[in-house]
Formats: sequence, structure tokens, C-alpha cells
Amino acid sequence: MALAGCVRTTSTTELTGFGTAAASLGRQTGLDFAEANRVARAAEVDRFVRSGAVGLTETPFAPAVPAEVANDWREAFGDLERYGLLLGALSDEDQRGRTTAAFRNLGVELKAGAAGARISPGVAAGISSLAGTLIGIEAQRRSREILTRTDPPVRALLTAMADAIGASDAEGLRGTVAAAWTASGARFQRAYALAVEARRDEDARRAIVTDYLALLDRRQAQLATLADLRHSLLALADAHSAAAAGSRRPIGDLLGVIDDRLTEVASLSRSIEKETAK
Repeated sequence: MALAGCVRTTSTTELTGFGTAAASLGRQTGLDFAEANRVARAAEVDRFVRSGAVGLTETPFAPAVPAEVANDWREAFGDLERYGLLLGALSDEDQRGRTTAAFRNLGVELKAGAAGARISPGVAAGISSLAGTLIGIEAQRRSREILTRTDPPVRALLTAMADAIGASDAEGLRGTVAAAWTASGARFQRAYALAVEARRDEDARRAIVTDYLALLDRRQAQLATLADLRHSLLALADAHSAAAAGSRRPIGDLLGVIDDRLTEVASLSRSIEKETAK
């Protein structure tokens, strides 16, 4: 039984785990973006070839996620990873003064940049709010005190990142990816119409339908991974809040789920890469 008045604390491993979780989500996001860009580019290639255009430049082949936006996402996850590692370092009382100074330095770096602006206004506002909180951290603060102060902006940032992914397949990045898959599937619809018009045999038409349905399955699988990414971001926000409230294993319980999802996304990425290379 816990002693009356005893304050529960979150372990160093748990605090560092926040940074580990952010790093894993960053890798998953990178894979998701690469998949989205492959599909979008394939659709753009099909559209360009059908257009009959003569001049070939990179302009017509816009990616689903521009490089500068992907870079903003990487930086946001990298900053959250650094934040988590600094949280874990607070357990060393001899280094606590240096660690709190490092928090303030991280805040200054975030404040000086324009991080998140190309993701969404909400993400930019979340990063700015976190920066202000980190800059205001006083020396020798303990991890629980810092968690309590940073939880509102961290939660707001992760929620804004989840919103940028999209709450449905018609919103945010999920909407962009869904549209790219729809455009990519148009070639099978045209091929089937031509096959019917040319009175091709049933086997030929059946093969087109089978390929089209396989594309729809891959579309659904990728959209599901993006939905999972959104859920993971929200779950990480909840875990941070739980840690701020003194829960002992809020982040460690989430790490296994995130790692499993990362493995699934990597496998799907290889599958989509093979299909789009055909």
C-alpha cells in the first residue's frame, strides 16, 4: 500500500520513452509520406502521358507531401525526441541545472525558427507555445514539475499534428492520399471500358477487375496506417498527460503498439513500392 501523502513519480525510462516514441512516429511518418508520394507520382505520370504534352519537366509531377513540408514534420518529431531525452536526464540531480538550461536552449531554438508553419497553423502555434514554456523553465526544476508545465503545449502540439493527418479519409493528409489513390485507379477504369468496347474475353476483363480491386485494397491499407498514425499521436498526448499526473507506465505501454505499427507500415511500404514499379 502506498504511504499517505506519497507523490507518485514517473521513471526515467518512461520519460525517455516519450522521446523514443516520438522518434518511432517520425520514422512511421516518413514511410507514410514516401508511400503517398509514390502513389501521387504514379497518378501524375499517367495524367501527363495521356495529356500528350511534349515538354518534360518536374513541374507536372507534384508529390502528395512536398519536401519542405516533410522536413517540417521531421523537425517537429526531432524536437519532441530531444524534449523526451531531456526529461529522462532530469533524474540525475547533479546535472539537473544543466538539463533545465538545455530545456531553455531548446525553447530558444524553437522560438527562433518557423517550425510547423508549412504543416498547419495549429502545429506552428503548438510549437510556439511549447517554446515559450521551455524558455520559462526555472533552474533545478524536477521532472514532474516540468511535465505539469509543459503538458498543455505538448498536448496541443500533438493534437494539431493529429489534425493535420486528418480525422477522416476526406480531411488533411488522409484526404490528399485518398485523392491520389482515386486518380491512380482511373487507369483501370479506362482499361476496363476499352476492354468492354473491344469485346475482349472475360479472362482479360476479369484480370483488369482483379488488379483494380488489389489497388483498392492497398489504398485502404495505407489510409488505415495514416489513421493509426493519428491515433498514435493522440495516444502519445494522453500518455504525456498521464505522466504529468504521476502515472507510472503511461508511455512504456504505448511503445510496443507504436513499434508494431511501424513494422506494419514498413511492410506495406515495400509492397506498394513493388506494385508501383510494375
